[in-house]
Amino acid sequence: MDSFTLNRIEFDAVRRILGEFCSSALGKNLALRIEPGRNPEIITRSLEQTTQMVRAVRDTGLPPFGGVTNITDAMNRAKPGGGATGEDFAAIAFTLEGAKNLRAYLLGMPEELNLLHELGGQIGEFDAEHSAIRAIIDADGSVRDDASPRLTSLREEIQNIGPKINELIYHYLHNTEVAKLLQNVAVTLHGDRYVLPVKVENRGRLPGVVHRASNTGATVFIEPNACVELNNKLADLMEDERHEVQRLLNNLAAKIQTRHAPILATLEVMSQVDLLSAKAQYSYQFEMTCPEIVERGALQFSQARHPLLINQAWQQEKAGIAPEKRHKVVPIDVRLGADFDLLVITGSNTGGKTVTLKTVALLAVMAQSGMHLPVQRGATMPVFRDIFIDIGDEQSLEQSLSTFGAHVKRLRHILANADRDCLVLLDELGSGTDPEEGGAIGQAILDELRRMGCLGMVTTHLSVLKAYAYNHDRVDNGSVEFDTATMSPTYHLRIGTPGESHAIAVAQRLGLPKRVVGAARQHFAGQGKQFRKAIQSTNIARQTAEDARTQAQAAQVAAQTQAEMYEAKLADVRKLQEEFETWLSQLSEFRPGDQMFVPALNRHGKLVRLELHRQIALVESETGVQVEVPFRDIMPDFGQRAVREQIARLKQQIVDQAKTTEEANAKAQRLQSEFQKGLQQHREQAKQFDMWLGAIARLKVGDVVPINRNPGVGKIIKADLPGLRVTVHTEDGTHDISIQDVFPQTGPFAQISRQHELNRQRQQRPPRQGAGERQPAQAAPPQGRQAQSPAAGQKPQASQGKTKPYTAPGPYEDAGEELSADRPMNRRLASPREIAANREALLKVKPGEQVYVVPFHKQATLVRLKADRGLAVVASGAMEMEVSMDDVEPIRAPQGPKKPPKPHP
Repeated sequence: MDSFTLNRIEFDAVRRILGEFCSSALGKNLALRIEPGRNPEIITRSLEQTTQMVRAVRDTGLPPFGGVTNITDAMNRAKPGGGATGEDFAAIAFTLEGAKNLRAYLLGMPEELNLLHELGGQIGEFDAEHSAIRAIIDADGSVRDDASPRLTSLREEIQNIGPKINELIYHYLHNTEVAKLLQNVAVTLHGDRYVLPVKVENRGRLPGVVHRASNTGATVFIEPNACVELNNKLADLMEDERHEVQRLLNNLAAKIQTRHAPILATLEVMSQVDLLSAKAQYSYQFEMTCPEIVERGALQFSQARHPLLINQAWQQEKAGIAPEKRHKVVPIDVRLGADFDLLVITGSNTGGKTVTLKTVALLAVMAQSGMHLPVQRGATMPVFRDIFIDIGDEQSLEQSLSTFGAHVKRLRHILANADRDCLVLLDELGSGTDPEEGGAIGQAILDELRRMGCLGMVTTHLSVLKAYAYNHDRVDNGSVEFDTATMSPTYHLRIGTPGESHAIAVAQRLGLPKRVVGAARQHFAGQGKQFRKAIQSTNIARQTAEDARTQAQAAQVAAQTQAEMYEAKLADVRKLQEEFETWLSQLSEFRPGDQMFVPALNRHGKLVRLELHRQIALVESETGVQVEVPFRDIMPDFGQRAVREQIARLKQQIVDQAKTTEEANAKAQRLQSEFQKGLQQHREQAKQFDMWLGAIARLKVGDVVPINRNPGVGKIIKADLPGLRVTVHTEDGTHDISIQDVFPQTGPFAQISRQHELNRQRQQRPPRQGAGERQPAQAAPPQGRQAQSPAAGQKPQASQGKTKPYTAPGPYEDAGEELSADRPMNRRLASPREIAANREALLKVKPGEQVYVVPFHKQATLVRLKADRGLAVVASGAMEMEVSMDDVEPIRAPQGPKKPPKPHP
């Protein structure tokens, strides 16, 4: 992507922030080099990876990166003769252990986090290599004494000979005759040999090997002859130890070298996971959201905040700065590519125009780098092949380029390289030269951007570019707000309304003489006054439409949130359903004599029998006492009132949320319709104004034209267009009137009668939409760019009419009724005739014979019938229960081969 743009929007600062969230040097190095991509599929996948990692960090914690370092250099040395040290192998072992922990972390994520599972599967397993290193190298990088039998023997000999040398050398110190020969009574090491500091004049009086003299020459360091042999042996042992250590390291390097490529590949995956974790932490810290990548769609950011400004505010908060003294971050709403492709932003200096351009560019680059954005959920954007920005004072003394020349050079580069898949952002278009010529160049630039069909934003102070936005399709005005009371900017961006520079008011506040300020106001009043008055009438309608659009978007976001909550609650109900069904399936597995733990009694017992109709278990304790234990004390999910209440509460929440979602969608559609109506009014008024301007431009002396006074028409006898006055002759005399009163668009003398205008508006007004009616499709925008429908992304509305409460399926479903508080099981439905026939057949069944129990879809043994109460007592294993006779069927002997009875429908 264009390096000038990345530099100007300070993407390096975002990289550094991302690097601070990394846990290792691996991820940090990757974060500092991260680049925006161009492939929509890869970008979408990268964003989804970040989304999944946010969930993992939120629910499980940060990935384990303890001990992981960049071992690339150590791996390059870890080959026979490569010079790898024990510290190198220790670092490799720690990193391989970290890889194992990271692999377990990723593979332990829930199944729906599939992209994290894939990353975990790409991390290799190196248990053998890790064990091989740990068998040779300690955690501090030293070679273990037991790394080989020879090394053990050598180090034991070294350990034994050392004390002998110490004993001998210190014997010399304690000898009074020898002490007289010494410069000072002390032992010194020369290399790995013990020596004594002897006065130079006593050199021949202590037999031994002279190793060196002091700098002054007053002392010589002598190794006594008695120590020479032991020191020689110690030196030989230490040399043998060094050879053995090197042999062990070379053998270890040979083992590691065979897995060199897989280890480096795993290192690369770990760096990606660390970067992904940093993206997730960055997103979580600043409450970012994932944008939707739409191919050739619109860019739409709501409540967008500049990433560097929110980080600055966060740093101030961590530093303990009071909230009122922190930098205020004002979010903006911006869109491109839906109803317009180019946005012309005007307004006061220091009002946030440049920050708006930087914010949009930086957010687009972040999204294409797989990062979440500090925007309200629901953000969308296309993938840009490139992003070009012209911002700041690029005056160069070396190249003798003026500010204007630098801008022209940059514009030349942009126009030569941009196309319809690019985003172009131009700051202070047309500035740096004569306003009229700058305005002409600005219009030509906008013409070229419209021709290529790209998305773009420009800032300017030139009124001619404001008019350009009114007079051309797919171009719109925007402004940064200015508080005239405090004479300070608010930094809010308003789309649809051109802004004013407020330069005169600011100059007055800064102390410009009143006489000069007054003269400036008079000059300004005569320049473009008619244009300003003409567009004021469109501003109200346009701003109303923009407010409606904003409210519709907020309603849509709320509806989406409610829909997600609805799905979450459904998942909770399904989970409870699964737990209940699991418990039911476990009932029949209990047998008399089974051991079970009773939490309420905090002891074990032996099952005697289960009585389902009473919802109790008869348990014999360790002391032989039989105790009736409610099912809720054995299986907490069965029969608990709290569970039933929770399910009922969840059902009601789902109903309420469905209603809220339906209302939010309806409100969004209504407000969107109002927006379209307001937009149509704006365009109609702009069209009328253009027609009026054209008629004024063609005005000449002698024309008979409509005027806004009796008798409604007059003949032009004089025209002072610069002074905005004309002289007309009518049947009642000669009149000097304002140019506004010529070709009136409204009023009693308008060219189109009021009744005709009402009829025309009524014909253009879209029909009133009833429930479920579709809005008419909008016309496709020019240059082939697909405009998004106002309702794009909305979920379908719930059906009209009364909403049926949600009823969970399975054991909770009871013929469409709510869950019974005392009968949590299915009931068979049958006609009275079938019920009577079934009872008559059941009375003929003898105790001990098999019957079929409909609610549980299984056979059981008939114990007895309580016909007067309509009950049957049946048994299955250790479970004995009472059920309605209507839910029990006799098993009839089938004709032919035996088949299990079919469950009752």
